[in-house]
Amino acid sequence: MERFAISVDTGGTFTDFVLLDRERGSVTTSKVLTTPSAPDDAIFQGFDQLAAEADFDLVHCDTFLHATTLITNALIERKGEDFILLHTEGFSTMLETGREHRYNLSDLRLLFPEPITRHRLKVAVRERILADGTVHETPEREAVVARVRSLVAETGITNFAVCFLHSFRNPANEDAVAAWLAEAVPEAFISVSHAVAPLQREYERWLTCAVNAYTKPMLGQYVQRIERRARDGGFDGRLMLMTSSGLPLPVEQCVESPVRLIESGPAAGVLAAREIAARNRDGDDDGEAGTVLAYDMGGTTSKGSFLAGGRVEVKPGLEVAREGAFAAGSGFPLSIPAIDLIEIGAGGGSIAEIDDRGAIAVGPRSAGAIPGPACYDQGGESATATDANLALGLLGEVNFHNSGIQAKTAAARDAIERTVARPLGLSVDRAAMGIHRTINENVARAFRVHAAELGIDYRRSTLVCTGGSAPIHAAAVARLLYIGRIIYPFAAGVASAFGLFAGTEGISLQRSRLVGVDDLPEDGVRARITDMAASHPYAASLLAQGAEATAKLGMRYEGQNSEVTVVAGTGADVVTPDGARERFLEAYEGIFGLRFPDYRVEISTWGVEVAMPAPIANQSQLAYSTLAQTRNAEKGFRSCYLGDGEGDSRVEVAVFDRYALSPGWEVSGPAIIEERDTTIFIPRGTVVRVAPTFDLIAENEL
Repeated sequence: MERFAISVDTGGTFTDFVLLDRERGSVTTSKVLTTPSAPDDAIFQGFDQLAAEADFDLVHCDTFLHATTLITNALIERKGEDFILLHTEGFSTMLETGREHRYNLSDLRLLFPEPITRHRLKVAVRERILADGTVHETPEREAVVARVRSLVAETGITNFAVCFLHSFRNPANEDAVAAWLAEAVPEAFISVSHAVAPLQREYERWLTCAVNAYTKPMLGQYVQRIERRARDGGFDGRLMLMTSSGLPLPVEQCVESPVRLIESGPAAGVLAAREIAARNRDGDDDGEAGTVLAYDMGGTTSKGSFLAGGRVEVKPGLEVAREGAFAAGSGFPLSIPAIDLIEIGAGGGSIAEIDDRGAIAVGPRSAGAIPGPACYDQGGESATATDANLALGLLGEVNFHNSGIQAKTAAARDAIERTVARPLGLSVDRAAMGIHRTINENVARAFRVHAAELGIDYRRSTLVCTGGSAPIHAAAVARLLYIGRIIYPFAAGVASAFGLFAGTEGISLQRSRLVGVDDLPEDGVRARITDMAASHPYAASLLAQGAEATAKLGMRYEGQNSEVTVVAGTGADVVTPDGARERFLEAYEGIFGLRFPDYRVEISTWGVEVAMPAPIANQSQLAYSTLAQTRNAEKGFRSCYLGDGEGDSRVEVAVFDRYALSPGWEVSGPAIIEERDTTIFIPRGTVVRVAPTFDLIAENEL
């Protein structure tokens, strides 16, 4: 085992680093501005910074974990690569038609994402697989190859998506065409729908394959650059990327399925929140009190995930690139395993403006890393949430220096005055507080809606805040949700990078096969799950190394269209068909309050999660390199505008050094606690203390 292990989380605004030094027994964190045009540049800038601060050397590093927004941003910003879509003849508009679903019946101007396909880049293929998997018509090689070669010669595009009807039942036609493409265009990038998402529902499967094709060349080139630069630096260890399901995968597995990385960073943040909550668990944390609300807020978005009983929930699909005020149904539904979370456009870089009602609106548009908030003094002219927090005094100029930013309060106040305060006839302080509170309300509202969808009473839960921006807003958001307990983890600003180490290497597999539970033999569930894992080379290799296979079944009453996911056991303990049926009845009743024991039950989706039993790295015995408990904890006072009913003037608020605080230290708000990668604001009516874990535990007065 080498001396170092490193994790890197590339976000829309910042790139975060966590360095484990096994020799010294220490953890060092760092943060640099993301370089959107070449995200790998920021990674190696951070490596240089860590080399100067902590003697980091890639030669002595055996693990490089990475989470990235590359795939998400390419989809949202439409910066992927054009691809040629080969589809079943007669279904050329499948991806444009979608579900024909109106997510808001009263809105006559519904918004949906712009398609990523181009009509001129479509090739209709005469072929047909019937619903039962029977080959009704095979494609003609000469016709397909001739049309493809002509289109490649005309456009220069060598990126393909192959999507045929019912290929999840029988992939013969898709496999044949993929082989012809590989032979005719040797340099081609090829995505095949049954390999990317072997599931029923053509629109979702085709769309998942299309997104994979749209981002595959980009990820391949990105990974090549990182690998080359890392090897040039002497790295000879393992490079792994976090997937949306919370399982890190070796890079060679990811380049074939970039769509699996769509929620890479947020997944790592949820894993971090799980670990943080576990190490600060109260003895009475059971039932709803054991629920954790993982709240992550960075420079571009806010994410939330409810962990019932502290358990991470992985769903068989997710929706991304929502257009209609982030409403469910307004985005792209993708059929990949993903941690259940909600994401909204509310981050430190979210732009504040006056909406059609004459009220303050914040997000979803973001200033990003370039030009960034106005206070960065990089050419940004729009007021953002970060500008508001700096103008209010909740953030200090000096603390930005840790990220290489020379923040200017005057620039922030000028942007707020021009774009918000003057149009509304408000003072800059009151306008800044309006921006701050609007962000809080937006986040709280999104979490309320998501909790209602899940049937969760969140009021007795614990809020764990991660990300560089969340600690400023967490107490207010928790108060709006009537949540009393908040955890501010040490190094919250780089928590997602910590979460990368909490993941266990593995892969989630899914497949559609409609089978009645009553039609299965006694060992039918276990046998099918075992075959699924064994038939996937990487999953099989993990099992040979001691990984565990957990069965997850999509079940429903006969005739229904939607499934309930049921965990059906691990390894030899996978349940019998009768056991699966009973677990489904319990899960269905828990969601809908009803059970129908006489109805036939069927399994439509078969899933297996193959994962190693231990996290990739053990951080429990490592100490934070930044602790300095011998120095003075109080850094001074800062003039802040709190707008909390105690007068409309600014007040002097004590500022504390996070690294000088010892377990047992306690303070009542208002107070500000600074660390190198974030700032924590404790409002009036909230008491915070340092736990033995060095995390801060706050209690809200409700």
